[in-house]
Amino acid sequence: MRLSVIACCIARRREEGEREEAGGEKKQYRVFTYEEIEAATSGFSASALLGRGSHGSVFLASLDGGRLLSAAKVPSHSSLQFDSSSATDAEIELLSSLPRTPLFVNLVGATSSAPRIAVVDFMPRGSLHDLLHHPQRPPPPFPIRIRLARLSAAALARLHSLRVAHRDVKPANLLLGADGLPRLADFGLAIRIPAPVGAIAASLPPPAGTMGYLDPAYVRPEHVGDKTDVYSFGVVLLEILSGREAIDVEYSPPSLVDWAAPLVAEGRFGELWDPRAAPAGKREEEAAKAVAEVASKCVAAEAGRRPSMAEVAAALQAVESRMGLQRRVRWGPGRREKRSHGKGRVSNVARS
Repeated sequence: MRLSVIACCIARRREEGEREEAGGEKKQYRVFTYEEIEAATSGFSASALLGRGSHGSVFLASLDGGRLLSAAKVPSHSSLQFDSSSATDAEIELLSSLPRTPLFVNLVGATSSAPRIAVVDFMPRGSLHDLLHHPQRPPPPFPIRIRLARLSAAALARLHSLRVAHRDVKPANLLLGADGLPRLADFGLAIRIPAPVGAIAASLPPPAGTMGYLDPAYVRPEHVGDKTDVYSFGVVLLEILSGREAIDVEYSPPSLVDWAAPLVAEGRFGELWDPRAAPAGKREEEAAKAVAEVASKCVAAEAGRRPSMAEVAAALQAVESRMGLQRRVRWGPGRREKRSHGKGRVSNVARS
């Protein structure tokens, strides 16, 4: 398409989209044309590709003449063929109804016609999974891991306070902003938590999630709730402490929970720590044990025995305070390698 036509489309369709909730409160986000997103990603070029997932691809989008950097989530053809209402549609609808917060990867805007493309905050430092497992990145030291765990717990606790279950909590969905701090991302599977009484299974989606993080007690639609996310977060905590993937066939047993839970129960904490960044000194060792015990409670077989995410966040805050960490922990080696994106500002979370 000629650049003049694209410019015309941009001028005609640069407007604010509005969503009105049942309570009457309006939520606004920008409405983009497909041509705008196509131009902003250089035609969805490989050089703009940030990553691929089961539901589609994510591209770096340089908008407003390069003044705004965001991430464009483009659904795959297979996901659209499988379900006319894609995970991208679900994410747009949910995020447009939630308040903006520095704990989430927020919605910047979306296209209005199919295929729907969500434009969200760009997180330039990758994911928690990258930080923990990338072979070419130095592993984060133990105090940084505690800070990341605490902030991740706060993000999930905030989501639960809005009566929403994420259903796909894992390190790959905890993205790191320019400040190196985690934000909860990828709300394509998230749903509103039904009322405790009277939930109709037929109106709820089937269980979903990622193997290794999925709550084994979540086997029927009506079992969904905040405790399904708590289990997944317990796996994330064990991953942060051990440096092991949730499922790793090089270990026996391959399940992180099956391997780690007995170690915690038997007090064999030293075997649990990531040898690349084990806790140093008595204060860190006590803190690591406390986090391991929180993780063990999160992955309890019975959902009713698990703590709430608010309780998990409070426990991790207490651990961090006992360690005497400063308010903002800086870690130079953990910074993501710089990549040239021009002089545009990064679409980041609103400070609210």
